[in-house]
Amino acid sequence: MIIFTNQAGEYLVLIQVKLFATLRDRGPEGLAIGESFSLTITGNTTFNQLLEKLKITTEEAKIIMRNHTTIKSLDEILQENDEIAIFPPIGGG
Repeated sequence: MIIFTNQAGEYLVLIQVKLFATLRDRGPEGLAIGESFSLTITGNTTFNQLLEKLKITTEEAKIIMRNHTTIKSLDEILQENDEIAIFPPIGGG
């Protein structure tokens, strides 16, 4: 495994993020429907901090999954190679 650090000497990890529906505009420009993008974060980053980085409020993120399993807490720490999916509330009528 290759360990990367930033200029401050913090350990960096690479994750994959997939944003759905109205949250897609928080990702890189030109992101296709269902397309994921790579994101480098510092080690010990929580899901709460990830949402802040993506400018997504906890109210906007109705379902958050890590590696196809719904997370239990926003305080869980992200790990190298995690695949994250974030879904907004679903409306209908």
